[in-house]
Amino acid sequence: MSQEEFQTLLQFFKVLADENRLKLLGILANGEHSVEELAAFLHLRAPTISHHLARLKELKLVGMRSDGNTHYYWLNAEALRQTNRLLLTPEKMAVLANDIEGDAWERKVLRDFLDGIQLKEIPASRKKRAVILKWLASQFEYDVLYKEAQVNEIIQRHHIDASSLRREMVTAEKLLHREAGIYWRIPHGENWRSVSFASGGLTLQCSLGLPEGQGPFPTILEVHEGAKDSSADWLSPLSAFWLAHGFAYLAIKTGNADHSDPDAAWFWRMAGNPGHWELEDLLLVRRWLLEQGFAHPQKIVLTGWYYGASIALLALGKQPELWAGAMVGSAITDWWRNYQEAGNQDFIRKLFGAPPAEKPEQYMLSSPLIYAENVAAPILLLQDRHDPRCSVSEIEAYQQRLGTAGKQLSLHWLEHGAQALDVERMLEQRELMLKFANDACALS
Repeated sequence: MSQEEFQTLLQFFKVLADENRLKLLGILANGEHSVEELAAFLHLRAPTISHHLARLKELKLVGMRSDGNTHYYWLNAEALRQTNRLLLTPEKMAVLANDIEGDAWERKVLRDFLDGIQLKEIPASRKKRAVILKWLASQFEYDVLYKEAQVNEIIQRHHIDASSLRREMVTAEKLLHREAGIYWRIPHGENWRSVSFASGGLTLQCSLGLPEGQGPFPTILEVHEGAKDSSADWLSPLSAFWLAHGFAYLAIKTGNADHSDPDAAWFWRMAGNPGHWELEDLLLVRRWLLEQGFAHPQKIVLTGWYYGASIALLALGKQPELWAGAMVGSAITDWWRNYQEAGNQDFIRKLFGAPPAEKPEQYMLSSPLIYAENVAAPILLLQDRHDPRCSVSEIEAYQQRLGTAGKQLSLHWLEHGAQALDVERMLEQRELMLKFANDACALS
């Protein structure tokens, strides 16, 4: 919690630490009243009522309108809700004690178990072990990808048992994320929270990060839905990067609801209609971000890779008025052509429930290509020529369709090779993505 937020919260409680002011809010919650009416209700003098109302106006908890010489006051319910959303959450309240108790106790644990930078022993207590693991995680940089040998090397500077500590940092405390032998640090703290939404029979597990300051913010909305992509703990290696540059960041991930297998749940909801529920998810999350005052309505940029990229491009074509732009990589733009030319036949048949010859219309309706003429926002497309999941010709066809319609596309062909991970591609292109996001939000 920032010092400004702390002072606002302190003022809030000071103003409301008065029985008569609380009663005034209760009366005004039922309708507007004049000073004279309020004085009669509370058996107080009118100047006293005016004093109390002035204190409540400092917090914008009451509004006023004039009718001749009479002033009528009403409860500003939206200001009350906003204070509740921004300051009166359990997470914000817990931060108030950080400097008093939490930090002191954690410092004691570190003093007990560290000799300089050497860990004397791994604590048996899970709570104390969590403090040590949090400290170990701080030895890793954000926006950096580490191979397992590099993770072990960093941990072994402090303790010999790298495998146990590494495993707990990934599985128990969710401080590092692992994907195909690559690790990166996951941000934590008061700027981050988990949120969930019910959608189409599943629970969307989302991670939200907010930068310092007062919203609404330009926002990066990452689509990370798909088979093998449904980990509720996943966060982009660029998540902290976006906050550091003034963007809010939210990653949408599909939970498994009542299904034991997340992949089965994802395909179950798909029902042979790829894109339908994912676009509904985007609408649901966008609406919530706006209601909370977190996102600027004209400055939400979509991002995603592979299947998420296809969804982001589909959204730009089917919901063109809602998005400031899209930054995508390894995209599928034409499901029929991708089925014929790339190495995804089994996945795509499972996605649609049949090959394209049996469902040609659905393959067409789920493809961003046919909506290219509707796109109103700029697109940054990062495509690897050697990615076996994607077809070069489908991207060239999409580029041509957008160009013919006069749309803004910045296409960058990458040369990483077939074995490169999407996270490696996105991290290498972060400055390009940052410039694009800034420009897209400035244009909107």
